[in-house]
Amino acid sequence: MSNPVLNEGMFQKTSYVSSTDRMTTNGAVMKTLILGLVFSIAAFLVYGYLDANIQDNQIPFIPYVVVPSIAAFVVALIISFKPATAPFLSVIYAVLQGVAVAAISFVFNAAYNGIVLEAVVCTMIVFFLMLFLFRAGIIRATEKFKAVMVTVLSAITVFYLVMFVISFFGITPSWFYGSSLISIGISVAIIIAAALSLILDFDFIVEGENSGLPKYMEWYAAFGLIVTIIWLYLEILRLLAKLKDR
Repeated sequence: MSNPVLNEGMFQKTSYVSSTDRMTTNGAVMKTLILGLVFSIAAFLVYGYLDANIQDNQIPFIPYVVVPSIAAFVVALIISFKPATAPFLSVIYAVLQGVAVAAISFVFNAAYNGIVLEAVVCTMIVFFLMLFLFRAGIIRATEKFKAVMVTVLSAITVFYLVMFVISFFGITPSWFYGSSLISIGISVAIIIAAALSLILDFDFIVEGENSGLPKYMEWYAAFGLIVTIIWLYLEILRLLAKLKDR
């Protein structure tokens, strides 16, 4: 699996259907484009509002980052346990993440002018590179590959959780939050993991079509892909900031 929402367990959680009610790759692609558009519009509007109304780049962190991020996490959990809710809840998720990501991007761009555009371009390059590698069969989502990715992603999840918990005690290790070579190396490793996660996202979509999953799973697959893309973008943004600090 590439992230908590796109995993093989979904093939057991959903019932198989036939004829026009089946999930298709083209359908999943279209849903991904729709969610991407919704996310982009929300992010663009919020970023524009912040740029026009916030003085000294001091944004209200709680309403613009914390609240929408927590809400998005809750929505993601609901979709994960109830995939049939994806057709409408995934749109809400995209809006919430658009708000949070726009605010985060605003802060980064205020500190490093132009960094957001650089991060967007880098994210697009990585996405299309991984899509090419997948379509060309250069990187395949074999069972061994999936097992390794599960281990890696689980380790990253635990790492994030530990960093989040200790931050409440005012502990912010420079080897992770700073711009040292170790910190940069960690960011690069996480970005590689996020990029490889895209391979498994693509594989889930193809396998979903081949397995005859129901039509609403197109939204579910698109939602999972958006989750990975947003994660990749934020990690690239952090890496670029570290590199600019050196």
